[in-house]
Order: sequence, then structure tokens, then C-alpha cells
Amino acid sequence: MRWGNPYLLFLLILIPIFFILIGLAEHRRKKNFTKFGESRFYNFFLQEYSAFHWGLKNVLFVIAILFMIIAIARPRWNKEVQIVKKEGIDIAICLDVSKSMDAQDIQPSRIDRAKDQISLFIDQLKGDRISIVAFAGRSYVQCPLTDDYGAAKLFLNLLDTESVPSYGTNIGGAIEKAISLFGEEEKHKVIIVVSDGEDLEESAIDVAKDAIKQNAIIYTLGVGSPEGSTIPLKDESGNTVYAKDDKGDIIFTKLDINTLTQIAKIGNGRFFPITPQQSEIFEIMKNINEIEKKKFDSREFVRYKEQYKYFVIAALILLILESLIIYKKKVKFKRVI
Repeated sequence: MRWGNPYLLFLLILIPIFFILIGLAEHRRKKNFTKFGESRFYNFFLQEYSAFHWGLKNVLFVIAILFMIIAIARPRWNKEVQIVKKEGIDIAICLDVSKSMDAQDIQPSRIDRAKDQISLFIDQLKGDRISIVAFAGRSYVQCPLTDDYGAAKLFLNLLDTESVPSYGTNIGGAIEKAISLFGEEEKHKVIIVVSDGEDLEESAIDVAKDAIKQNAIIYTLGVGSPEGSTIPLKDESGNTVYAKDDKGDIIFTKLDINTLTQIAKIGNGRFFPITPQQSEIFEIMKNINEIEKKKFDSREFVRYKEQYKYFVIAALILLILESLIIYKKKVKFKRVI
């Protein structure tokens, strides 16, 4: 036998206390009688009182309390098997972690805002599996497909612009890496690219065309502003400097709406700029929820059956019986004068 609230069984200590109080009550009644009369007249003056029925009422009441305590402790026995079926969509999020994501044209920075958006997106998922691909000049799987959303957010929080040592931005490589995570026979493969859109390898359009042949749908989330910003860095002394190109000129990075829009259009998805209201996340979720979901697997859970109802029923029966017992008798007193 197992218990749902085993700590409530400590209340059983009240049961012997109740029996002791019942015994003390009978003893006190006799003691009080001796203050007014001799003890040999006790049974005569209490002819209307049935000690047996009074005791029986109390015993039934205490046993009912015993059963109620057992019931609220939720006893369990007999195992039962539950089968839970899971279904949803497989989603790969490609997060740009290149140095340009340190730009602060949106606060606190592009990379921090992107992580906030992805975290909110994960919070909206129900039954879907998610993976995270980090990319800059190269791509790698930061989190494989999982329905453990807490773990996915943990992996997400570990990402920053130092996560990929290879400089540059290769959106096409990230999409290829995302495609490799899905099964070949999957009907729908959702890819969400979160980037400022500066595809230095310029392969994203061609890769997106190949991806749709494999039933992929690509959404793009643009992080940054069209006006652009410099890229702050820290020098060896901890001072803020700005990233420069090979010619020594300060790099100015802008949100490339055109590239991200083309990728989404070719991928049968949509482009969304990241906004403070975060409404784009709910728009993407709305689109994803319209996609037919597949069944991942089914899992069996073994648990013990709740059996408290038997004790509740027994307690109620005892309380009803207790209420029907009358401990006063009808007695015809003889006239003595």
C-alpha cells in the first residue's frame, strides 16, 4: 500500500486520545454523582441512561474519525497502466550568434533580444519538439530535438556571440544543419531563422530552395534596425571599442530585411521584424498551429489506484449508525412515598 499524503497519518495519534477521554468522562460522571449521593444509588438514579449505548455511540464516532484520517491520507493499491499519446510539430530554431548580434540598435542588444523572443516562443509550445542551431561562420546543434522545454531554455541561455569561434554569418549552413535534424519522412519541418540577415556567404537563397523540396517551412525573424549600428567590443583594458574591417574602417551593421524576406518567401513562410510587443511570436505560433500535427510516440505510465473512497463510505455509514443510537431509556419509576 502507498499513500498520497502519508504525513497526515500522524493524526492517528488522536484515536487513543479520544478513547482515553471517553473513559475519563464516565469516571468523572460517577465522581460528580458521589458529591450529591451515595455511590450505591448511582445505577438507580441513572436508570434512563444506557452506558452501553453511550459507549457504543462514542466508539462508532471515533472509528469513523479513524477512517476519515485514513481517507485524507489517500491510500493507494492495485497498479493501473495509463497510455499517454504525444503529438506535435518538429521545430528547429537557427539563432545567429555572429559578432554583429552584439550591436545595440535594439536594447539591450540584438542577441539578448533574440534570446528573449525565442524564450517566449518556447513558453507557447504545447507538445511540439524543438531544437536550437547556433550559427555564425559555421553551425552546430546547441540543443537536439526535445520536448523538454526547460532544458531547451537552459541551452538557449548558454549562447552568446562567443559560442561559435568561426567569424562570419552563414544562414544557408544553418538551414542545412536544421534540415539534418528532421526525419526524411516527416510531413512538415518548421525552421525559424533568427538573425540580422547579413548573409556573408550568400548561400541562404539556394539552400532555402532545396529545403522546400524536403517539405520545410521557413520563417525568419529580423533582429536589428534598418538604420543600423556599430558593433561594440571590449579591448584588453576593458575599454569599449568598435569592430573594424580589414581596412581599419568601423563596421556598420544593418538589418537586411530584403534577404530575410526572400528566404521566408521561398520557404513558404513569413518574415517578421522583432518588435517590443512581441506580437510576431504569436503570429508564428498561429501559423504553426494550423499545420497538421503528427504523433511522436506514446508512453506508458504505471500508477497505483486511489482507494480513499472505501474509507469515506465506511466513515459515513458509521456516522449514520452513530446518529441512530439513543442512549436514553424509557423507565417507569415506582412511587416510593
